[in-house]
Amino acid sequence: MTAVSTRTERLDRLPFTRAHTRLLVGSGIGWALDAMDVGIMSFVLVAIGEQWALSTGERSLLGSIGFAGMAVGAALGGMLADRVGRRQVFALTLLVYGLATGASALAGGLAVLLALRFVVGLGLGAELPVASTLVSEYAPARIRGRVVVVLESFWAVGWVAAAVVGLLLVPSSANGWRWAFAIGLVPAAYALYVRTNLPESVRFLERRGRHDEAEAAVRVFETSAGARQDSPRTQPRARPRATAHRAQRAQRAPRRRRPRLPASPCASCSRPRCAGGRSRSGSRGSG
Repeated sequence: MTAVSTRTERLDRLPFTRAHTRLLVGSGIGWALDAMDVGIMSFVLVAIGEQWALSTGERSLLGSIGFAGMAVGAALGGMLADRVGRRQVFALTLLVYGLATGASALAGGLAVLLALRFVVGLGLGAELPVASTLVSEYAPARIRGRVVVVLESFWAVGWVAAAVVGLLLVPSSANGWRWAFAIGLVPAAYALYVRTNLPESVRFLERRGRHDEAEAAVRVFETSAGARQDSPRTQPRARPRATAHRAQRAQRAPRRRRPRLPASPCASCSRPRCAGGRSRSGSRGSG
């Protein structure tokens, strides 16, 4: 007996392939760009504070406003991803916070920069959980935890990039902090790659009734793993261990034969087994 496997089960059984690597690296670059944006703020804050003569409270507000936006964006991003798709929100958030970071380079006052940094936080907060969810949905079940950990390690790559920018670019001139923000436009350009090259969530496509697209997405990963493209995808249903064990014992055990009554010939007709019956009937008749 065979059982039809769901698309999620087919993805769970696959080994880690080049398709998984492309998804992991593509999402990881998004994480690294997020971390670079957060890290750059730590390096430009001192330069902005000195140039604009900001007070300690104003500097603290400028440094924390982005995290307030991240808290709001994380809540909104999950709901939005369930409505329009993981990949769509991933690309949209990269575009939003990339443009907002680039626009921060043109800010002429504290109020404008605070508003832009809040928008940046919205994009950052919405992007992080959506990217990790997309990767985990495609990762093989037996190594899903390790794949997500590797994705999160890209955060450190982004901070290293931010440190390089802060070391080489921010102190280079009075407007070095503006050039550092201008580099933040890179995520906006990367959003195009995400939109066109990363797969959409299979679960989202199935919920929306887009089964052809969901099947095509699964088959891309199966092709990368060298799996056969049979349709519908089936596999034998595994028997319970106890039932299989009993079946094996039954095959090994010799068959027992039923005992046969001894055959005694009849005095009159020489047929087997009739002597006893006649003797009983004869005894009843005589009685």
